[in-house]
Amino acid sequence: MLEFATMISADKHTAFLRAQFDDSPLGYFLVNNHAIIEYLNPRAATIIGFGAVEEGIKASLQDIDSIMNCGLMEAFGSILGGRVYLKRELSCSNRQGHFAILNIFCSPFRGEGGEIIGVFGIIQDVTESSKKKAELEEAIFELSIMSQVSEVLSSTADLDEVLKVLMTGVTANQGLGFNRAFLFLADNDEEYLEGKIAVGPGSPEEAGQIWSRLSREQRSLKELLDDYSERENQSNYSLSSLISGWKISLEENSFFSEAINNGYGINAHLEDFLSGESLEILKRLNTWNLAVAPIISKGKKLGIIAADNQITGKKISSSDVNLLQTFANHTAVAIERSRLYDNLVEHATELEEINRQLAESQEQIIRVEKMSVIGELTSSIAHELRNPLTVIGGFANLMLSAGGNEANSEYLNIILSETKRAENVLHHVLDFSRASRTKTQEIDFNHLVVRVTNVLAAKTKHRHTPPLLKLSEQKLAIWGNPDQLEHALLQFMLAATEELTDDCRIEFGTKLINSTVRSTIGFIAGHETRDKVIKVLKQIFGSPTGTQKLSIIVAGETLRYHGGNYGIESSSDDLPKIFIELPQYKGGYDEQASSG
Repeated sequence: MLEFATMISADKHTAFLRAQFDDSPLGYFLVNNHAIIEYLNPRAATIIGFGAVEEGIKASLQDIDSIMNCGLMEAFGSILGGRVYLKRELSCSNRQGHFAILNIFCSPFRGEGGEIIGVFGIIQDVTESSKKKAELEEAIFELSIMSQVSEVLSSTADLDEVLKVLMTGVTANQGLGFNRAFLFLADNDEEYLEGKIAVGPGSPEEAGQIWSRLSREQRSLKELLDDYSERENQSNYSLSSLISGWKISLEENSFFSEAINNGYGINAHLEDFLSGESLEILKRLNTWNLAVAPIISKGKKLGIIAADNQITGKKISSSDVNLLQTFANHTAVAIERSRLYDNLVEHATELEEINRQLAESQEQIIRVEKMSVIGELTSSIAHELRNPLTVIGGFANLMLSAGGNEANSEYLNIILSETKRAENVLHHVLDFSRASRTKTQEIDFNHLVVRVTNVLAAKTKHRHTPPLLKLSEQKLAIWGNPDQLEHALLQFMLAATEELTDDCRIEFGTKLINSTVRSTIGFIAGHETRDKVIKVLKQIFGSPTGTQKLSIIVAGETLRYHGGNYGIESSSDDLPKIFIELPQYKGGYDEQASSG
């Protein structure tokens, strides 16, 4: 407070004030009891809007106050009564119409006898410092929002959760504070925007209920973001349905395409000169003022965030748009990070699958190589056994031809019968060993089944009804030794058909199930033949005869060495089926390494 208690004569006080305050960076002025200016320094003249100090002398305080509207005349009487007047950061316009933010301090001015003879005032222009202060506070506010949003986003990489958190930050009062927010994402080719998510109340009544509850709970922005799912009420779904599937071409003449193509935010207002496409957007969103911010990352157009105050009717300012754009920039980083994470997970899954297939391939290669070794070994053994069997059979035939003791004829016939059975067994072994010499390769399983069916038809000429084929329309590729697999399939087909008549028709089918190539041997039989089919299958997989048993064992091991399996399964007509499974070939085997 500045009061002059010293005795200064009336004709000297203005000279004293000039000497003290004319060069001051603050504005000083003095008005008498009649509210007429008797003194003001150059700085005060400039702030009030006088061209020179002389223009301000004898000016009326009331005239000045009516322009600046700073409340001086209202306080004039109380100041003359001994009180002071203080206004901080008062927004006003001076006599020239220039906007300014002022600090004003006034106190009584006393004469020689201590009586109050006027009002002494100090006026300070704080426009620039107030702007800087406001900018600093806004920056701190923005940093606070972004910090809290980033903290929550760091705990999730799921794109849907990322987007919901971001939209909550746009509409929360502790965040950007918009009433409603809409998210549109660009397609991969950046040809159009498509509506994805909307957040906000559906009516003023619902808005009042939500906002009053949130006000009572006094939760921070981070707490709201942590519990963003709570804001997923029915209104959000109805708002989302308003834009869901809505596609806006980036070639259209709308403020959406302008914002994302040019990379800057837009404050769209119904009163602006807008294109028909832009008016259609406002109409569909039922709004008159919309903030639009593009989401762009490293030149890639990701989408648009649009927000409005449709419930409160508050006009959107340019600073609101700037803040939304800052938020959109952070959104771009979060979306890119989330998509990068999804790509890494996808690639990791693909690599895991490739490693699994490689491991299976290595095992299959080893099994096939073992089969080749076994084939060579069995071939050598079979040839060594075949020669003595031929000699035994030949001498038994000579003894029978020579005649002689009838008692020995029975024994000789037994020797010949068993010799022939042993030769049949060796015949199967030699067929397998010959097949083992073929190199492994990619095989069209459908072609393999057709080839085996043709061989089967030649071996079962007594059957008049050909097998029924139901092959998959898609190519079924497997990897392995084609001769070995043909031999194995033929043994299963022969075992299943050789004891059946035309009363039972055979059906061969192929299909692909979860990366497994599957073949089935089914039976179409009348009631009287069903029991025979079941009996034959029980014999094959239960107690086969000697030669048949060896054939099934070799065929089964061939399938297993190729990574496959076989067995019996039930069917809809209660007649069991034989199934054969082999892994689907998807490429990648080293043919040279897996040749035998």
